[in-house]
Amino acid sequence: MYNKSVLSKILKFAEEEKTISVRRLRTLTLTNKNTPMKIWGTTLDGERYNGREVFTFTGPSRSPGVGYNYNAKGYMIFFDMNKGEYRTFVYNRIDKLELNGITFNVN
Repeated sequence: MYNKSVLSKILKFAEEEKTISVRRLRTLTLTNKNTPMKIWGTTLDGERYNGREVFTFTGPSRSPGVGYNYNAKGYMIFFDMNKGEYRTFVYNRIDKLELNGITFNVN
């Protein structure tokens, strides 16, 4: 049987949004390939996108002989499930990530 004080602290901790770095954001997106997630942020033109449903996949920059690496430049190609097409996102322009029901703020 739980003490009410302990239970309330556990519930409060579970409800809090967690803050992660851009580096941790990269790691989470790269290790959760083909897993639907939502992202919030801005485009290079300054337009907001909110809760865009996307997933990552193994892209061409990981293939031998390809002369560029999007990840090294701070970009990631996601598949946008709303638009039904591939989109390039800039990691340091993503503000929030929702993955497996957990929301992370990116600082």
